[in-house]
Amino acid sequence: MYKIVEADEIKKEISQYEKLDKSIPILENAKYIVCECDGEKIGYIIITNTGKKVVLETIFVKKDERYKSYGTKLMNFFISYVSKIKKDVIIYKGTNEDVKSFLRKFSFKDTKGQLIIDIKEKHNRKKDGVIVAFGSILLNIFLAVIKIFGGIKGKSNALVADGVNSLSDVVSSTAILLGIHFSNMPEDEDHPYGHEKIESVIGIMVGLFVVITAFEIGKGAVLELFNGETKVVPAFSTIYLALISIIVKYGMYFYKMKVGKATKNVALIADARDSKSDVFSSIGVIIGILLSIYISPIFDTIVSIVVAGLILKEGVTTLFETSNIILDKQEEDFIKEIEEYVYKNTDIKNVHDIYMRRSGDKIFLSLHIRVDKNLTVYKAHNLADSLEESIITDFKEVKEVMIHVDCLIDD
Repeated sequence: MYKIVEADEIKKEISQYEKLDKSIPILENAKYIVCECDGEKIGYIIITNTGKKVVLETIFVKKDERYKSYGTKLMNFFISYVSKIKKDVIIYKGTNEDVKSFLRKFSFKDTKGQLIIDIKEKHNRKKDGVIVAFGSILLNIFLAVIKIFGGIKGKSNALVADGVNSLSDVVSSTAILLGIHFSNMPEDEDHPYGHEKIESVIGIMVGLFVVITAFEIGKGAVLELFNGETKVVPAFSTIYLALISIIVKYGMYFYKMKVGKATKNVALIADARDSKSDVFSSIGVIIGILLSIYISPIFDTIVSIVVAGLILKEGVTTLFETSNIILDKQEEDFIKEIEEYVYKNTDIKNVHDIYMRRSGDKIFLSLHIRVDKNLTVYKAHNLADSLEESIITDFKEVKEVMIHVDCLIDD
């Protein structure tokens, strides 16, 4: 259990807290985040507020409990608390090297002799994604309405099909909005690696929506092509609706891709590609309408099939690319960069078995290093810790590094 108490409450129960830490500091205007288990105090964090910043004064965990993840649980609660009270930055100004080493595992970065983590970056990532997804929902509803009703009135099956596609995009964007919310939830005991993988799951859902939509549009167009009924020439005015769709969809594609890449949100990138395919489908609709007016009405139906094919291609591409993230496909350029970093910045002669896996905008990394077999366990451990902290500091996307130490084999 965790609780947040004031300095006055610590003073009242000082005897209990001194059992935990004899030298517990009493800081006026500070807050104490206390971790308890079965009524026994396990550890605490002391924080002070300065405007939009939170200063982490110190963190302490009972010595016998330090290898049971209580420090990690306490930090996760602390970071979640800071996020809820709308603070932007956490700063640690202390000099305790053990604390510094521990904080670097939570993405704290060295800045001018201090350790800092910018909570605002996570807020901005969520905020940008929500704005894009919500805007996409509204715009797709608008496009679906004007294309479906305009297509029915103007006798263009291709425009109606394009409108149905926009309607499915409303569902996709709603799913992405939910994904952004859940993926930004902090780590917990059941999900120690966080919830960012939800973005990839949503990306798969978007891909499936696109594929299903393409199939339904294509099936309807094929049936109409061979039903033997007289084809109706679409109205010229339907072209203007398709032009509106092209302009809006291209703007959506550009902005979604920009935000998706900036925030490493694979679901948003998948949705951006879907918007791009919608641009081509609307161009196809215009071509089909013109051909139907000036050559034969059958072209409106043929274009519906072509549009379905383009949408299907984009959906399948999204499924494959998002599946690669879920299946932890290795990024050779990134792995090569890590390998070169190790050789350039350390005396390690051999690094191998470098593996990575993405979770949202974060990377979890593991690697093996070979060291002199006569090196003490203490020195080998310090070497691995230093390398871990260096990688996390210099590679912003890396959240955690697991290093296995091997010994060099004699020739």
